[in-house]
Amino acid sequence: MGKRITKTHLGYTGSCYGPSPAVRKAMESSLDMANSYPHEGYMDLKRAIAEYSNVKPENVMVTNGCDEAIVLITYKFGRKVLIQAPTYSEFERIAKGTGSEIKIKGQSIVRSPFRINFGQEDLDWASLTWVCTPNNPTGDVVKKAEILDMASRTKGIVAVDEAYYEYCNETVADSIEEYKNLIVARTFSKAFATEGVRLGYIISNPETIKLLENSTHEYNVNRVARAAGIAVFKSMSYYKTEAERLKSIKLDFESACKSLGFKIREHDLPFSLLIFDSEKERDICHGAFLKHGIVTLKNTHEEFTGFDDPCIRVATGNRAQMEKALLALKSMRQSAPRHPKAYALRVRKLKRVQQMQRSNN
Repeated sequence: MGKRITKTHLGYTGSCYGPSPAVRKAMESSLDMANSYPHEGYMDLKRAIAEYSNVKPENVMVTNGCDEAIVLITYKFGRKVLIQAPTYSEFERIAKGTGSEIKIKGQSIVRSPFRINFGQEDLDWASLTWVCTPNNPTGDVVKKAEILDMASRTKGIVAVDEAYYEYCNETVADSIEEYKNLIVARTFSKAFATEGVRLGYIISNPETIKLLENSTHEYNVNRVARAAGIAVFKSMSYYKTEAERLKSIKLDFESACKSLGFKIREHDLPFSLLIFDSEKERDICHGAFLKHGIVTLKNTHEEFTGFDDPCIRVATGNRAQMEKALLALKSMRQSAPRHPKAYALRVRKLKRVQQMQRSNN
């Protein structure tokens, strides 16, 4: 019987360090009231989010993960949806589900840096424009001035997915009153290690918040998630320490990748993006990961919209997980040449050796 390989999941990004002790305690305590609806409401959580985000509680709506935010925003405003690719696929998926017209503006991130390439005609057409910053999967941060310029040039909504906000600390949340068509969506799933409880939030002007809150069910966030969210903001030193540790692990992994000859797209998000010269090379690498029991995401995965360049996204895990990933990459390099030219040179060298051996015999 062959050796069983335990899968290491480095596909979907989140955190590998788990919630803080305070968050764990708050979640456990909330279970005592699990037989009761969260009828007390969400004002305490809204206040905590508002203080963290430097807005007012009436500017905040809590959601069942950032994905519910995307659903609600698309449902209310997404008659015509404009998306910059490559990016997170949920914008497109939800728009398809609501019967929206969709326009996707594509580009290659190998040939040029990621950029928003909406023309005025696109902005005039759209009732909802999505901007993901920092962008998943490229890691690029879209400048605030560029987003506000878009908001000023469209009559539709500009929705900004800031799921990775904590990794860049750049936001447009402070402009929601000046730009009434601006909406910000965030999550607790990335930096705050609460992926499993599904908690997110929306920041916008009070009128938009009321409209969106009237579009969802009464208790869209459960007691455990509510308790976890409040406790997160009492644990910021814990999350800062763990984020620095994760950053160190990522940098070490990427340094080792570069020494093996792999191309890396550099950014500050908790994943590494490996770029390949061909789809064949990408598939060989993806296969090497799978052979070692490591789950990663190719650019063709349903997680991404309009991602045509041959890439693999590797989420940053703990030290042991990333060492396992490196072992897979090393095995790939040892079993196959890095480049077709290198292979041809090896073949010619082998033939010369064989000819010399025959001559000597």
